[in-house]
Amino acid sequence: MKFLDCRRFLLALGVPIFLIGILGTPLQAEDKPALALADLHGGLVVQLGGADTSKAAELSRTGRYVINVLDTDPAVVAESRKSLNTNGVYGFASAETLTTPDHLPYSENVVNAVVLHALKETPLSEIHRILTPRGTFMVSPGVADLDAAKLEAAGFDTISKIDDGTLIAHKPWPAAMDTWSHPRHGSDGNAVSKDTAVGPPERVRWVAAAMSEVEGLVTEGGRNFYGGVLARDSFNGLRLWHQDLGKGDLNDPAFDLPRLTYDRARPVASGKYLFAIAKGKLVAFHAATGELAREYEGIDEPDEIINHRDVIIAADENQVRAFSTETAEELWHHDAGDARNLAANDETVTLIRGRPKRGEKSEAMAVDLYSGELKWKRSDYPWLDQVYRVVMHGEQMAYEVSSLSDHDDGNALHILSSKDGQLSWELNFAPGMNHNRQARAMFTEDDLWILHGGKINTADKENTSRDLIQVSALDPKTGETKKTHPAGLAHCFPPVATPNYVFAGVMDMTDMNTGDVVANRITKANCSRENGWVPANGLIYTTPKHCTCWPMLRGFVAMAPAAPEGAYSASRPIEEIVFPVKKGSASVDPKAANPGENDWPTYRGDRWRSGSAKSAGPDVIDTQWSVKLADPEALPKGPILFDWIENPYVKGPVTASTVANGHLYVAYSDAHEVIALNADTGAETWRFTARSRVDTPPTIHRGLALFGDHAGYVYALTADTGELVWEFQAAPIDERIVAYGQVESAFPVPGAVLVRGDTAYFVAGR
Repeated sequence: MKFLDCRRFLLALGVPIFLIGILGTPLQAEDKPALALADLHGGLVVQLGGADTSKAAELSRTGRYVINVLDTDPAVVAESRKSLNTNGVYGFASAETLTTPDHLPYSENVVNAVVLHALKETPLSEIHRILTPRGTFMVSPGVADLDAAKLEAAGFDTISKIDDGTLIAHKPWPAAMDTWSHPRHGSDGNAVSKDTAVGPPERVRWVAAAMSEVEGLVTEGGRNFYGGVLARDSFNGLRLWHQDLGKGDLNDPAFDLPRLTYDRARPVASGKYLFAIAKGKLVAFHAATGELAREYEGIDEPDEIINHRDVIIAADENQVRAFSTETAEELWHHDAGDARNLAANDETVTLIRGRPKRGEKSEAMAVDLYSGELKWKRSDYPWLDQVYRVVMHGEQMAYEVSSLSDHDDGNALHILSSKDGQLSWELNFAPGMNHNRQARAMFTEDDLWILHGGKINTADKENTSRDLIQVSALDPKTGETKKTHPAGLAHCFPPVATPNYVFAGVMDMTDMNTGDVVANRITKANCSRENGWVPANGLIYTTPKHCTCWPMLRGFVAMAPAAPEGAYSASRPIEEIVFPVKKGSASVDPKAANPGENDWPTYRGDRWRSGSAKSAGPDVIDTQWSVKLADPEALPKGPILFDWIENPYVKGPVTASTVANGHLYVAYSDAHEVIALNADTGAETWRFTARSRVDTPPTIHRGLALFGDHAGYVYALTADTGELVWEFQAAPIDERIVAYGQVESAFPVPGAVLVRGDTAYFVAGR
């Protein structure tokens, strides 16, 4: 078993400190065509060229976008920052100096739209690389000598030009990527993604916080839908909209994501709609906005729903009904007591009906997808009462009987013909899980995979034993074992698969071809009866969990495989990595006096983080002065602000302070600012804008103010004037992702810089 070295996510560094028009906005009528053609209702936008940020500021005031403005001219960037700060939107929109237009500092597939206002030297390959699948590239009139042929040659498609001359192109969806539209991947119930871009996780693509455990995720059309229900962008995690399905209030400011229960239908997604049960009704929401599209009449409180192509099928305790997704017209219905275990393919819908507790026989049946015409039914199988899920695959169907307990007994697969319901073969086995054991069938193109092993003979405590945890590929036609590989022990979540890997255990991936097992403990799957991970969109998603098994990455998480071949990678020996140092225009005397013994020069007072002072405080505490550094109430109130508020590493708009040599220092984190005030009067002395969030106040040492930011840089400023002395790129690669509603480095510098002697120590990573 190969364990990935999680240390690559974290670098501890010590350095000698003295060596070192946007898309338009819906508020402007002339811009509506551009926004509509882009079909962008929120997300990450990069503007190349910072001479005019007025539209960026206006668009960011919706609270639905994060906008990065890049320019190679530091003077232009300084004016951009000033303008965005004046507009009160800094953090939602920010500006940064780009060293060279040859490389854009983002991970691949993370930016929803790139708007070219300047920097025409930027290679089209770079723009294509950073765009999300179906992301939008907009070229302002007269900026670059581009046409449809050049854009097509660079890999763009769906190219058009609108009336004002703006050229619009899109990045196509990669053939290697798949989605996960239902709790078990698709309407067929087969928990196997077709995604071949998914691989062992070696990079964090995005992360967002959560206030409680969240179970349940479906993803389609570049949007993830969690629980009941929260929508995020699939590729950067930015919050799009939320709605409590029990209350029906869209983007309620008092929203708390409801948990899904197993006795009600779970949401399913298409590229256009999210189908769900809202206030007891079967409805379709517009996937992009969360607005109600339509209701489907004639069925209340469905227990299950599935969507296949343009048909939505719902079952409750008395019936099963099929509707047109677009018109809500009923296509067919069947009376069906306790209708359950829905599954569908291009031709057939299958289900089980009958109430055994009322003396009714359980009956498996198959009907035509569009007409509902009965194809076959069977009630002669004694195990039908115990079926937990049904999987359809080609000419076969797997009926899963699962104990949903810690016991090995009561777990089996029964394989039937999808044409007539005739039994082909069956297998009793112990699923390789600790809890809620499921006999899950995972069909790939030529094989049926199962996870087996673990506790055996659990009904007899004195003779209980353990088998090896393994995955086996069975012949779908006969049930004969074709090959067996080692696997990880699943805890309280069943396995899932892709064409290349079986996911089981904590974060264990068995290579189906070689049998190698790759284990990564950066996080773990969430407890669920449907899926603990979701492999889709070239990423691996996990949801917030309550587990305290070990320190792990928490929240809503998306993980990516190793960097594409040929790309600059952080996964190298540290001695091979260059950490750039840039000198500023200012300097300080290395022999300058240190802060006094009654000062508070670093976070929590001293390098031991003791939180204690050497001198006594005043007998009476009175307010000497107060100052308003910014107005957090003026921030846009859109969905993204929720992620700022829930950020576990930034508590409140302003950090704690440090105090030294007559100055008080704080960071205004979400606005990327470090601010110095006169300690006696509160008068502002200086402000400095970093590249990203600063989560703690600066450390003051011999005339320097030292701090790191979440873009992966460490800064040394003159403590009295705020001028740059030097900056150090601590991140081993300048690759930005999205974290907690803003753009950050995959290797941020969190916490306070610690100084011992004349060496500064800090950490870069997650």
